[in-house]
Order: sequence, then C-alpha cells, then structure tokens
Amino acid sequence: MKSIYVLSVVLAAVITTVGCSSTCGSNKTAGGDGSTSCATGNMKCPYCGMPKDQCKCLAMSKHMAEINTAALKALINSGVTLTLVDARTGKNDDGRRISNALNLSPEAKEEDIQALLKSKDALIVSYCANLKCPASRQLVVRLTALGYTHVLEYPQGIEGWVDAGNPVTQASK
Repeated sequence: MKSIYVLSVVLAAVITTVGCSSTCGSNKTAGGDGSTSCATGNMKCPYCGMPKDQCKCLAMSKHMAEINTAALKALINSGVTLTLVDARTGKNDDGRRISNALNLSPEAKEEDIQALLKSKDALIVSYCANLKCPASRQLVVRLTALGYTHVLEYPQGIEGWVDAGNPVTQASK
C-alpha cells in the first residue's frame, strides 16, 4: 500500500502532459473529431511511420505523460514496480543504461514487444539519449497504440540522468 501511495504522490507532483509534437504537422493536440496534426500533408508520420491516412497518432489524443529526472529517481528509489525501457538503437546506443533498463527499439516487431513487456497494465518508462532524441516518444506512441496503459516518457534521457549525477550500468555486448 505504501508503494501505491508513493507512486501516486510522485506522479501527481511531477508528471506533465504534452500534446502531439510531431514534425509532420503543427504542434497541436489531436482534436475531439478524431483527427490529428500528424495526419496532414502527403508524408509519413515520424512517430507511427504510417502514411497520413493510416496515422496511428490517435494514441496522442490522450495527452502523453512525461516524468522528469527527480521524479524518476524518486520512483526508482521508492521500490515501486516499473519497467525502464531504453529506446536507443544502433550508433545512438552507447551501452549506458539506467539500472535494470531493457532495450527496445520503437521499430521492434509487435510479438517481440509483447514477449518483453508481458503486462499491458504495468508501469513503463521509456527513455533515449536526450531531449532531441525522438526514440523514447516514438516508443511511447507505439506502446500506447498496442494497448499499454501506463507508459511515461523520460525525455531528458540517459544524458539528463547522467548530468544529474545518477549512476548508470553498462549493457553487456
């Protein structure tokens, strides 16, 4: 019960919501009519990768929740069960991880995601390199579209974590 209380207090205090900030449209949140800013123009959405008429950014119609460094640290230290997911891949992945983080690409196959993240009701925090890196947001959108219900983005990423003096581990190669 203490863990639930700590989680509630931490999340209520520091989670912020943001609208769809896709580069394929303006920074507008999806409208109540089911349309999204991502579904404009004749291009693919950078978050769901689909053509405009198949854009999956309807997952953005519910505001995306973010968590900051202090809140993430407090959440980890509280002992609340959560799954940290590093969304970096390829040359952007230097192997540094927040302790116990899993590695999962936003482009992973659905069956691979489901094998790694078994419960759709679990608390999941996605991060990547830094504020400029889109991978964590892409993964949050993807997971939300697949029905995961408690997904947060840590947009400061591994750089923000390290800059705040927090420890990292090195992924085995």
